[in-house]
Amino acid sequence: MTGDWKVSFRLLWGSHFLSVLSSMVIAPLLPFYIEQLGADDQASILMWSGLSLAAPAVSAALTAPLWGLLGDKTSRKWMVVRALFGTALVLTATGLVTSPLQLFFLRLLQGALGGVVDAVGTLAASQVKPEEQGLVRGKLEGALAAGSMLGPLLGGTMFRWFGFHRLLLLLGGLVALWTILCMIGLKESRTNRGSTVKSTGLMGQFSELLREKTVVRFLLAGICANFCLHGLLPVLPVHVKQHLNDPSQTVVWIGLLQAINWASAWIASSWWGRRNDRSPVHRTYFLASLLCCTAIVIQAFAPSIAWFIPLRILQGFASSALVQSVFLIVTRSSQSEQLGTRHGFTRSTLFIGQIAGPLASGFFGGFISTSFIFTLHGCMMLAGGFLVLRMTTRKEIRLQSSN
Repeated sequence: MTGDWKVSFRLLWGSHFLSVLSSMVIAPLLPFYIEQLGADDQASILMWSGLSLAAPAVSAALTAPLWGLLGDKTSRKWMVVRALFGTALVLTATGLVTSPLQLFFLRLLQGALGGVVDAVGTLAASQVKPEEQGLVRGKLEGALAAGSMLGPLLGGTMFRWFGFHRLLLLLGGLVALWTILCMIGLKESRTNRGSTVKSTGLMGQFSELLREKTVVRFLLAGICANFCLHGLLPVLPVHVKQHLNDPSQTVVWIGLLQAINWASAWIASSWWGRRNDRSPVHRTYFLASLLCCTAIVIQAFAPSIAWFIPLRILQGFASSALVQSVFLIVTRSSQSEQLGTRHGFTRSTLFIGQIAGPLASGFFGGFISTSFIFTLHGCMMLAGGFLVLRMTTRKEIRLQSSN
């Protein structure tokens, strides 16, 4: 890395980290905030919490390709700055709302105006050598894991100190300051862009993406991974509670297990990225999905709560390889002028699993056991791994190795 790129990458890593951190600080506390805003019964709190949690994913899925296309045509640096500014603006406004409905609309706006993760990934991918793409993607995955681990821990502490309004204003101010740093410090090596975008257009690029068999298989595998990992979130507290003599300790154990999971992912993400630079990505993905499936299925039938600690470590270690591998395949299949648009379409596609997983768990949770739900999700994870392993041809392996 050159000196300028080292500075830029630190700013990108920090942007990725702050975006995820602010989201993870807020998410566990939303029911308490909604209660403060006037929801007066449990049904209302649960309804507005569910809507507010899902809103950013829905709006981001619709707008991600559009922001990616704009970045391809103009400047990816300024897409990072735009996304950070949008996040800071919405966080600050969220601290000033007076009703659950206002909060819901601002959460929709957060997804539409944000997109820091995709903007950062696109700029980073456009600036590094092909042989370093896996490592850079792995380091950014580490930023996501770090933010996911520290967010809930800091959120609980800061909530008691500041209250929700001041906490949101503080986060908004912090992201705004980081936006200014990125405006000054980010450097972007410009390349000739626009030819492919102008000739094919937005939907034309989406059609081209879907005609690439390797990419489609990895997208389907990524949907399976998100379906599994996000689908287990609402089931985990109920499943863990069954293993505790004192049900009041459930919240403590969930916080501990989530922190262990993300800490393991943080440590492992760069290792998987380096492996992807040296080995065919489909083998990495299959190995990770197999390990993740093993950890999830054993959790389904774990005899005691102590088993969950090493199993969550294994799950975090393995899961950190999955989404980064999908984006790496998309990056390698894309020309420079297509990166933003294709990353946006990839993110939108993966949101299918992120939204469908919790919905499916809620549906099946009414008439099957949590152990069976864990087993089904583990099988879904492994199915994605087999999809990319069994259907990858020797020609595609050579192309992966050459890239």
